Amino acid sequence: MEASPSLHVGSRATVEERTETSALEGRSGFLAANGDAYEWLAKRLQAPSRQGDADGVLQAVASAARFAVMFHPGRFADGAIENVAFAIGTELGECVSDGGLPLPALRSEGRRRVLHVASHVNTLGGHTRMLHHWVRHDQSSCHSVAVTNQQGGPIPHWLADAVRDNGGNVTAFPDAWRIRQKAAWLREGAKRAADVVVLHHDPFDVVPIVAFARCEGPPVALVNHADHLFWLGGSVSDVVISLRTAGAEHASSRRFVASNVVLPVPLSEPARRITRRHARCVLGIPEDQVVLLSVGRAEKYWPCGAHDFVATAGRILERAPRAHLYVVGESLAGITPRLRCAVHERLHFVGSVEDPSTYRAAADVYLESFPFGSQTALLEAALSALPVVRAYAPLFPLLVANDDAVQEQVKNPGSEEEYIDRVDELVRSADRRLELGDRLRACLLAEHIGEGWQARLAQVYRQTDHGTHQPQAIPVSSSRTTAADVGLSMWHVVGDGKTYSPPSSDDDRHALLCHSAFVAKEVGNYAGARRLAWCAVRQHPSRRAPWRLLALTVLGPVARHIRKIIR
Repeated sequence: MEASPSLHVGSRATVEERTETSALEGRSGFLAANGDAYEWLAKRLQAPSRQGDADGVLQAVASAARFAVMFHPGRFADGAIENVAFAIGTELGECVSDGGLPLPALRSEGRRRVLHVASHVNTLGGHTRMLHHWVRHDQSSCHSVAVTNQQGGPIPHWLADAVRDNGGNVTAFPDAWRIRQKAAWLREGAKRAADVVVLHHDPFDVVPIVAFARCEGPPVALVNHADHLFWLGGSVSDVVISLRTAGAEHASSRRFVASNVVLPVPLSEPARRITRRHARCVLGIPEDQVVLLSVGRAEKYWPCGAHDFVATAGRILERAPRAHLYVVGESLAGITPRLRCAVHERLHFVGSVEDPSTYRAAADVYLESFPFGSQTALLEAALSALPVVRAYAPLFPLLVANDDAVQEQVKNPGSEEEYIDRVDELVRSADRRLELGDRLRACLLAEHIGEGWQARLAQVYRQTDHGTHQPQAIPVSSSRTTAADVGLSMWHVVGDGKTYSPPSSDDDRHALLCHSAFVAKEVGNYAGARRLAWCAVRQHPSRRAPWRLLALTVLGPVARHIRKIIR
């Protein structure tokens, strides 16, 4: 649960507390700017001119939710935008035409019929792997998958094979379909061929909200795979499936969720395990090298404030002359524009790898990425009996791995120095590596694989098997300014590629002006963005960035069209 620190410090406050509170107040300006821009979007949704163009309104809802995902507005769910899509869904008519995509046949068999709904499925990343493992581990149910927005990309063969072998099918909606056509097909398909619907959708995908806004069809469960982000879906979810206790607690307090259950991320043992010696031979790594490994998407390594993975990695490697650190998921070319320091000669960025299992087999120690961690990558490392070092002092508790089984064995380091010390201890002691790795693997085998995980899944099905679908509008929420909200908003400043690290308070104010202008421009409030950009120009007229921002706000939507043409 998040704690909201007081912004009013009494006479007994220590110097450290006053410093922390002052820093929080300064950083909260970025959160406030996000909130203002989001509210401007939300008010526009209610404009009378929007009436009569349902698909256009739904696109606007999706855009508002996408903005809230990218720039945290102090909310994690909000009826101000979700209820607009929900109301359109309650008025959605029957699916008149299948649009060339036949509806599923009426089926009634002994097994439970589970319809998984995803916005897209990818070869890389943990979300599609999680869906794949669910299908493989649950042979007592018949699983099918509907994909709302694949955009012509291929369905991973291993997912398609697992669904087919299970007896189900994968359906990807045509790109040309509009939102209501997708929703109508999905609603009718679920009524005809599903006993439960499981949502794995993107946080800003409105199709499931429109599809399941009526009290008809099977119960709907929502997988809370983006528990650190704003998302749509609470209005149509009969039960929310969180993947960790921290996510469930957060959903209860900030998302208007009535029914909540925790289901650990399903994992699978590899069919054939490669030996350490063979893995190192394949990768060209010497036997006597101490191999440190980190796996994650590129943005998870971008620096934010005091958190700088590349700099910390350099300090680790200076202490450990026999160690090399391999980062899977980011390339040197990708990280270079964001570097604040030189890359250590024994730090290797190897880029995206579809299957990093060879690197795991070759590794001695796993380091979680920061400031943005990776739950699935850390769990797969621990399942491989690798000792793990979790991200230190998270900006936001759910921005890093926080799995219940791992939490019991390994805590987050409280500082960068503690993070480095833990890595150093594991580099120096093979016995310690073996002991911690074996202990973590045993915990994961008990919770994330086989009978242990299936027992947790049975608890979910007990709720959905005897439930009915009862969608309802959710309350309108207001922005909150807790330390966790502020920390998450700061990550999102970096997540959009704008590293925030002002060397002085004057730069701090300038960065806030530029950010406020940028988010106002992003939502289409060009008049407000121009005023803010002009203030930034006046404060630092010799800098190029505020002038460029001012030019973009003057051009307005024309600039956006130009960028699309160039791309």
